[in-house]
Amino acid sequence: MPELATIYDYMRAHATMLGERILQEYPALHPFDAPISPRIDRLLRRPFPAQTIALMGVVKRWERARTAMVVAECGTGKTLISLGAIHVHSDGHPLMLWPWSLRTWSRSGRVKHS
Repeated sequence: MPELATIYDYMRAHATMLGERILQEYPALHPFDAPISPRIDRLLRRPFPAQTIALMGVVKRWERARTAMVVAECGTGKTLISLGAIHVHSDGHPLMLWPWSLRTWSRSGRVKHS
């Protein structure tokens, strides 16, 4: 085995094992082939498939716990994922939002009104 001088060397050498362990320790809350909520169709901005999976994962997390966190790179749609998750989880019930979240979310994706 070559000498591992940097963290990058370690990651390259053990990528397969680390990936398998991550999937074992943290299984997906919403598999990609599981059905999605029809409420997602009411969002004005249609989430990409990966955003939809993340959104449904947050909803499923809220079924088990009181909190959830969306962590991703800049520009990946964290605000849209959060907005969509709240919309799906609320099941049409009114929400109370902080003013800053309302301003941010209104720019990212609104809900279609009937």
